[in-house]
Amino acid sequence: MKRTLLTLMAVLAFSSLMIGQTGWTLVNSNLNTGQGVGQISIGMNNPQALWAYGIAADGSILDVYTKSTDAGQTWTKGTFNAGSGLSQLFAIDETTCWAVFNTGNNQGLYKTTDGGAHWAKQGSAYGSGSFADLMHFFDNLNGVAVGDPNGGYFEIYTTTDGGTTWNRVAQSDIPDPGSGEYGITGDYSSVGDNIWFGTNAGRIFHSTDKGYTWTASLTAYGATETVAPMFADANNGFAFRSYLDLGIEPTINLTTDGGATWTSWTVGGSWYARYNTYVPGTTATYVGSTSAAGSNGICYSYDGGHNWTSINDGYDFQASSWVDVATGWAGSIASAKKSTGGMFVFTGDSLLPLQAKFEADYTAIALGQSINFTNESHGFPVSSVWVFEGGSPGTYTGATPPPITYNTPGSFNVTLKVYNSYTADTLIKTDYIYVGGVGINDLSNVSISVYPNPAHEMLNVRANFDVQQAQLTDLVGKSVIEMVPTTREFSLNTSALNPGTYLLKLTIHDKPFIKKIVVN
Repeated sequence: MKRTLLTLMAVLAFSSLMIGQTGWTLVNSNLNTGQGVGQISIGMNNPQALWAYGIAADGSILDVYTKSTDAGQTWTKGTFNAGSGLSQLFAIDETTCWAVFNTGNNQGLYKTTDGGAHWAKQGSAYGSGSFADLMHFFDNLNGVAVGDPNGGYFEIYTTTDGGTTWNRVAQSDIPDPGSGEYGITGDYSSVGDNIWFGTNAGRIFHSTDKGYTWTASLTAYGATETVAPMFADANNGFAFRSYLDLGIEPTINLTTDGGATWTSWTVGGSWYARYNTYVPGTTATYVGSTSAAGSNGICYSYDGGHNWTSINDGYDFQASSWVDVATGWAGSIASAKKSTGGMFVFTGDSLLPLQAKFEADYTAIALGQSINFTNESHGFPVSSVWVFEGGSPGTYTGATPPPITYNTPGSFNVTLKVYNSYTADTLIKTDYIYVGGVGINDLSNVSISVYPNPAHEMLNVRANFDVQQAQLTDLVGKSVIEMVPTTREFSLNTSALNPGTYLLKLTIHDKPFIKKIVVN
């Protein structure tokens, strides 16, 4: 009656190695034709080390794994000399990984320290009357393993010695199970010392102390639904229905108190809801995916699950795992032949929401000078439109504009609008560029005087704010004088310089102010 974590609903119907303009690369998982990649476990001590198990066409987990030591670029298939009925993998690094087995006398918690060549059972947790669901390590010493009820209560173990020994948690520290209630293989979430797991009775179990004591709450889905948790921090997360053939879901259950209470919410956008994962390092970014026929794809939410944006529609994605917003992987299927497919590697720029962002190398220049602009937008922009008030050229379409020349004095706006397949974002920096003459420049409340100009032996500078750095360069950018002034009035010795035109760059409040200087 147990259900597996992942499923496979259809064979990938594409052969291209690049998936969409959002940046997925399909690489060889080295699993057999028709075997999908299920859960992907990122090495706790080495994020370059990835271990993933295989799944069959009906969604059942296979007793086979594939591993990568180069951040998912290449994969090697392996098998177990261990128990049977794999529930979950938990990767430590490129040589060490844990495996949870759930069937028969030999089920339990197994560990390899030689890259998967040999697996040895650790401790005496779980036996013939058990069903081991999942495990998690909080650090190199402290871990927890969760199994279905055995002897009238959930069979949960903890370790403090890295998994050499496991001690069962007392019945008094775990809420009683309901009639026929059990956990789901591999479905859990953990943040800090907190860990949550879901059941087939609509409940979420929660421990705040690494698995030693537990509470349980009924989600808004009700007691007849199978649910799983996903959390971004100790308080904020959501529960979702967990079914093998789940596609797009309309409602989510949200919590802001660690799962003590739950609220049903109708989501915005298309939520591919079978597999969900939190993206580390973000406030509330999650990725959802599914391979359900007719409603398959992958999406993300950066507002805690309230609204979802599709990354790719119509492609068969299994569960995904992420190191950060720019580094992730998603399971697929080995199709056509053994050497084709099975693993998506994320090669896009970022999962952050679309945002227009840019910087200029100078924001205050003399008349006739040029400025270079850097496009720092993120969130999959596929086109960019610039408007340079007072500049030449005045507009540009493309990611990186040419140098913009300003021949009119004054303060000018710069506008960047970026687009992707789903939305657009605009950034206007008002009075961002100041174009002045030579000698005196005012930008907002910053006042700078430079005299005499032309200069002969000494160039004097007076500012009304501290100058972080002063640099004099020739017109090709070679620095001829550099200093860090200690007062707001200071001088530069120009007596050794060849006659000609130079640029004085003063950094104030982390912004550059540029003056054209003539030395005679």
